[in-house]
Amino acid sequence: MSGGEIREGRVSCATCGEARPVTAGIVDLMPPDVPEFVRAESLGLDRFAATMRADGWTRETVLELPYRRDGYWEAQAAAMDQTLQTRELGLAAGKTILDVGSNTCWASALLAGRGLNVTALDINPGEMQGLRTADWWFEQNGVYFDRVLGVMFDLPFAHASFDFVWCCGVLHHNHRSNLYRTMREVRRVLKPGGSAIVVNEPCRSLRHVKLRPGREVEQYEGHEHVYQPATYLRAARRADLRVKIVYPWTVRMFGPFAFELSDETTIRRAAWMFIVHVVRRVPALRRTVLAYKQFVHGRAAVNLIATRPEVGA
Repeated sequence: MSGGEIREGRVSCATCGEARPVTAGIVDLMPPDVPEFVRAESLGLDRFAATMRADGWTRETVLELPYRRDGYWEAQAAAMDQTLQTRELGLAAGKTILDVGSNTCWASALLAGRGLNVTALDINPGEMQGLRTADWWFEQNGVYFDRVLGVMFDLPFAHASFDFVWCCGVLHHNHRSNLYRTMREVRRVLKPGGSAIVVNEPCRSLRHVKLRPGREVEQYEGHEHVYQPATYLRAARRADLRVKIVYPWTVRMFGPFAFELSDETTIRRAAWMFIVHVVRRVPALRRTVLAYKQFVHGRAAVNLIATRPEVGA
């Protein structure tokens, strides 16, 4: 043990007696019949980690995440900031949250730093692109969270284990049947009244058709897919989750940005500020803008909150 953490050993199921190894603080709860595409994607993450190192990524670079000046990471940071400022979620210290597809563990570390009890789940146990990256955050930020090796479509947790489930740009790594299966699993592990927070899921648009969504990461076997926003909504609703669409801050007019008039404000700028003000206040206009950004322009990801109904609801 190290600081109360079991670094090496075995854990056993109190019900069936099955024992699983703990290695470097990571509990291996992979299903025995793990699909080949999961194995391939995990190995691909090892290759991607090597590419990152070759490109100059270091421990220090990772520990800057998600606040890194990069289009991809700026979107992750905006999603997390928006989530933390959504008061009705009730993301309070002591609440339990599952980080699905934790990867570099940046979200797990940030949430643990807010006092939440975090469990990070991923298919890769390595550094840079897997669960061992957590050790860097432990040492740097003085936080701790549990780490589990497993798959999202067969979550190795008991019913009603978590208050929240965090899914950041991870659900599209499922083929369609597993997407539905994953959402059913998410509902199962959520406590009644608990919520899944889904952010930054890419979607197909007229500008970015993405007929071969995995082409860019083919060498890493990323098992990438792309769906229409309605597919994510349908998957959540089929799992008997109540869905609320979130208007992402990555679209500036949805963000908490203040617009103020001054002597230097141009007529064009003032007109734009008026349009933004109207859009923010009219739900139908907000939906129209989001639909345009998603279906036509392709500059808005899918963000939603999916809540398990209270007992008896």
